Amino acid sequence: MVEYGGGYVNALDTLGFYKNGKADCPPEMGEFTYRLVKSDSLIIYNKGFGEQHYKVLKLSNDSLIKQLRLQRIYADSIDEPVNGDIEKYIRVTDR
Repeated sequence: MVEYGGGYVNALDTLGFYKNGKADCPPEMGEFTYRLVKSDSLIIYNKGFGEQHYKVLKLSNDSLIKQLRLQRIYADSIDEPVNGDIEKYIRVTDR
């Protein structure tokens, strides 16, 4: 999925989710996994670094709209609720 918002597409900010629980979050580095909790909560884990908890505002076959609600950074012992920006993603496929 590719981020879009404000009338433009940011092809550098993408998310990839796989059935085995793995995720890709370029341009971020690390080993990512995810968990969909109910239909309205998503957690993305960066192994050894931290995790981000999102409120899912919309999820369909071709779009994901999420808002960051909690951020945990393990090394710095940061565990704080946040009212993050709303991020919108659309599905793209190779043709």
